[in-house]
Amino acid sequence: MRALAAYRGLLSNRPLSKLLGGEFVSAIGDWLYIVGILVVIYRETGDPTLLGVFGALRTLPYVILSIPAGIIADRFDRRLILLVTDLARGACMLGMAVLVATDGPVVAIIALSIVAACFSTFFYPAIGAYLPGLVQDERQLGPANSAWSSLDNVGFIVGPALGGLLVATGG
Repeated sequence: MRALAAYRGLLSNRPLSKLLGGEFVSAIGDWLYIVGILVVIYRETGDPTLLGVFGALRTLPYVILSIPAGIIADRFDRRLILLVTDLARGACMLGMAVLVATDGPVVAIIALSIVAACFSTFFYPAIGAYLPGLVQDERQLGPANSAWSSLDNVGFIVGPALGGLLVATGG
């Protein structure tokens, strides 16, 4: 019961609740668009090897940029980093949607996805470092981190499922 009370206490923290809610929606979108991009790449090229190359290229920014991203999250305004990276990721998603709707080149869609991954690489250490400043009491930090991780994992489940449903119903 005490654990449940700790989570209920998080709900009364408006800035934290807004951040976690926004991150949850963002996580769903992040995983939903991956399904869509994979379908577009395969439909347009018919090349399963390109799917693997895309996956590797999309992961590469995390490998290359994680250390600099952590340093930047420690040295600069984390809230500003979160705002800029989320706006940039949103612009990338919008650009990909336009490219898909207008039968744009697959290479441009892949490039925008990689750019979005670059911004995500800076987003994650910033949110991890920003979260402790939002809790009202140090005892809330564990539940806050747990809630963030849980919501991110649920987004990992819900996003691809919704992506699959959208592909199945709308192509």
